Amino acid sequence: MPKKKKVFTYEFADGFQEIPSSYKAKCTITGELVPIYHKFLETLIKKKYKNNFAYFLKHFAKKGAEEKRKASAGYDKEDKYSLNAYSDYLILCYKSCLNTLEDNFNEQSIKKAKTEMDHAANCFRKHFNRDITKYV
Repeated sequence: MPKKKKVFTYEFADGFQEIPSSYKAKCTITGELVPIYHKFLETLIKKKYKNNFAYFLKHFAKKGAEEKRKASAGYDKEDKYSLNAYSDYLILCYKSCLNTLEDNFNEQSIKKAKTEMDHAANCFRKHFNRDITKYV
C-alpha cells in the first residue's frame, strides 16, 4: 500500500488551506510544476504574496522564470547591446512623442516632439545598435 502524504493546515488571509508536505505549485510564466516544501511555502505566501493563497496561485513565478522570459524577449545580460530599463525608457519617450504628434496641431509642440523623437531614436541606436521603430 502506498504511503499516505501528510497534510498540514495553514491559516492565510483568505482562509484556511490544507497543504501536503510537498506541494506542487504551477509557475504562471513557464507553466512548470515546482515542488515546494510546506513550511517554505507558508513563509513565501506570508512574506511575498500578501498572506493570500489565491493571490499566490495567480501570481507564482519560479526562481529564474522572469529572467528567462526577458532573455527570450531580447533582454540578455551577456550582450553589450541587450535591451534593459534604459531601452524601455527610450521606447516610452518615443511613443509619448508619437502621441503628442497625433494630438497636437500647435507648431511649437510638434517641433519639440520631433526633436525629442530624434534624440530618443539616436540614443537607442547608439546604445543598443538597433532601430527604435521596430519596438514601437
